[in-house]
Order: sequence, then C-alpha cells, then structure tokens
Amino acid sequence: MYSPGDGSKIASVQQVTEEEFDGIVEKAHEAFLEWRKIPAPKRGEVVRQLGLALRENKDDLGALVSLEMGKIIAEGEGEVQEMI
Repeated sequence: MYSPGDGSKIASVQQVTEEEFDGIVEKAHEAFLEWRKIPAPKRGEVVRQLGLALRENKDDLGALVSLEMGKIIAEGEGEVQEMI
C-alpha cells in the first residue's frame, strides 16, 4: 500500500486463497452465532468500550486514515468520529 500523497510505501497486504477466505468467513459466522447469545447489555458494554478505545486513539487513527486515503487530517479524524 502506497501513500497517495508522496508514493511512499506505508503498508503491505497479504492475499489469501479462496479456501482461506471461505475459512475466515466461516469463523466470522461462528463468532456471530456466539455473539448473538450474549445479553444485549453485555454486548452494549463491549461496543461502549470500543468507542472509548477509538476516542482515546482518535488523533493517531485520524492521522493513519489521512495517510492511507490522502485526506487532510481533519477529514481523517472525521472518518474516525463516524466510527465512534
């Protein structure tokens, strides 16, 4: 992955085979089946904690989104705010 700003390499990605992909999807489905068994208040607490972690790292995550997408910092932070 290369920065649209200056063309420098910022990350690398590994592709998976079709079989590996199918396995990943199956594991995600299994996780969903377990997740839906958890009472809503506990699921809500997990989501709240994720939001807190995003807030605590908003500046760094916003900078990363900006670098990856070639956006200004404010737009990168806006993307993170949408996740929150």
